[in-house]
Amino acid sequence: MTTLLAIDTGQAACSVALWREGAVAGHRLLPMPKGHAEALVPMIEEVQSETGFAFEGLDALAVTVGPGTFTGLRVGLATARGLAVAAGKPLIGVTTLEAIAWPVRREAEEGTAIVASFDARRNEAYLQCFAPDGTGLTEPALVSLDDVTAHVPDLPLLCVGTGAELVRDRLSEHTHPIGLSSAAPLPDARVVAEIAAGRLPEADGLPGPLYLRAPDAKLPTKPLLGSTTGPS
Repeated sequence: MTTLLAIDTGQAACSVALWREGAVAGHRLLPMPKGHAEALVPMIEEVQSETGFAFEGLDALAVTVGPGTFTGLRVGLATARGLAVAAGKPLIGVTTLEAIAWPVRREAEEGTAIVASFDARRNEAYLQCFAPDGTGLTEPALVSLDDVTAHVPDLPLLCVGTGAELVRDRLSEHTHPIGLSSAAPLPDARVVAEIAAGRLPEADGLPGPLYLRAPDAKLPTKPLLGSTTGPS
């Protein structure tokens, strides 16, 4: 049976889960908008101490690749890549939107679309739509809330995520019912592990980050006042 370690640092939480023999064997989750770098390794060590897994005994590792915060994604990806390379194991990437949509399958009826979204500020949302079985109906995208109607199917909708109410409120002209899911609005490594376990046979290479927005901080294009361009 598959043994897999999953990590999530993509949004405002940090979580680690060990998947073993078809179920979660160990789990840690802490809500946190920042501080993932300090929290992640101790949480991995706690799960390892609790479950007794060895990295060489894993079949694979999994990590969320975005969309999310730049710092959080870098922390999770760098840690997961380092562990996977050191142990010689495959690393499976799962998007944060997949991770919040997956549990909603239990609520979604046939003919309904799951709308997973995160509040991206600036009147925007990270958004993707899924079928009730978890299959993607659209690609992950950064969309304007003023134009969100163009990014959802003409079906009954079930919304999940930190952007769920924002998206619902902007769909006033949608002709079908729109519900809010009771599922957690943030990714959880337990769900990431379950999704990744089903993808293990196709795991190949090291996944990169899914950035849908350019970073806010940019390098200066001109020398700063008082700086020099060469040795003094």
